[in-house]
Amino acid sequence: MHSILTQLRGTTVAVLATLAFATLFLLVAARELVTDANTITVILAALFFFALLMFAAAYGRASAQPAKWLIFVVWWGLLVSEEVFSYRSDIAGGAGFASQAYDQAVLWIVALLGVLIIVLKYPQSLRGLFQGDYKWVSWITLISILSCSYAPNPAFSFAWAFKLALVVVVVHLCYQQLAGMDDLRDFLNVTVCGFLILVLVPTFRSLFETDPLGEYGSGPLEQRFREAPTEISAIAGLLAILCLMLYSPGKRRWPLWVAAVSLIIMVAAGGKTGIMAGIFSGVFFYALQKRFKAVLVFAAVAAVMLALALKFTPLADYMANYSQLEVGSSFTGRTDLWTFVLPFILQKPILGYGFTASRFIAVVHPDTPFASTHMHNSLIEAMYNNGLIGLGLILMVQFVIVRNLFRTIRMAPPQIRYLAVGCLAAFVNLFITGMFNATFGGRADASYMMLIALVVVSGRLQAWSKPAPSPAFG
Repeated sequence: MHSILTQLRGTTVAVLATLAFATLFLLVAARELVTDANTITVILAALFFFALLMFAAAYGRASAQPAKWLIFVVWWGLLVSEEVFSYRSDIAGGAGFASQAYDQAVLWIVALLGVLIIVLKYPQSLRGLFQGDYKWVSWITLISILSCSYAPNPAFSFAWAFKLALVVVVVHLCYQQLAGMDDLRDFLNVTVCGFLILVLVPTFRSLFETDPLGEYGSGPLEQRFREAPTEISAIAGLLAILCLMLYSPGKRRWPLWVAAVSLIIMVAAGGKTGIMAGIFSGVFFYALQKRFKAVLVFAAVAAVMLALALKFTPLADYMANYSQLEVGSSFTGRTDLWTFVLPFILQKPILGYGFTASRFIAVVHPDTPFASTHMHNSLIEAMYNNGLIGLGLILMVQFVIVRNLFRTIRMAPPQIRYLAVGCLAAFVNLFITGMFNATFGGRADASYMMLIALVVVSGRLQAWSKPAPSPAFG
């Protein structure tokens, strides 16, 4: 540990330490103004993140990769920031937000400081944002930022546009650190650690925190997995796919255990779309490798888990209640919502209503079905927020991912091909969940972040799969 710390430049330590203590001082000095119980959480989270950045910078210099682990930790911090503070914003009047929503921004600022350290030291690292496949990500980010000016609540939209822009820069910096397969595995391992927190934290919080007012529902399942069961199932299913991709018999066994836990949570949480996407993408992952025995084993394991959940958890009552409501034909009312918003989309088909405008549709139109705060479909979400321009750009983002991965699968050696198949299965998972939820095209939550990451990962895999040029003779 001492040898690692001695590799860290004194200036870097001084900057990080000064920023950490300045943040601590400001937060403590403002304790009389901040009466929310999350103040201590904000302080601890900020200091913990600072400590991770310091260690990452030290470890990076010791391993002759000064920027790699620093930017990977920033990526991890942005992934988990949404779960450090659990909140439900009250937007009944269009302006009231839970204080925890502002607390989350503290981690964004800390992440920005980590980015600034890298950018100031390596100014050339920002080059290429609007080049190659990544230009589609950068353009949709720029359009999102510009559209905040005419959104229903510009301040809210600008806050989430800030995080989106920060994510896009961070992923671009991560891309520059992916020099080989080991670097890619390190990036995916860090991503898995982030997704594991996103799965476990809301699960434990739902299991151990009481809901005496019945705010989340009166049924046993709602009282347990009450914090967006669809999202928990979706993230857990995606985590399982990422772990299956990283699993290597005899070398890396831990991803298999994490995948098993993720599948259990995916099923137990009861998110119908997440369960369907997780099972389908898992079958797709093995089928694309022509491992048909593995397909049968995976399907059988998923079926057993589902049967046990229906037998021994409140999931059976939840499904029975869902059946009695007879809302399956409308995808739990989603088609009613899509029909409702279509005339409004046609009123502003080119530019839309502004980034994250869907968050306020129930405020602008009080008769919105089930007072929805998003479009429950990522493509409609993109079109409502940013019109045909946003829809076209998000489609191009998906196109380059699929194109790169299919090209890699066709020509790559087995090791790279295996990762490409896993990434394609992860994309399929995201796409399925995105057809029934706002997975991308809106706020830069974990699923949207993963979609952006797949652009650079697929690009690297395709580049590595190209055969080396033959030597010239003459």
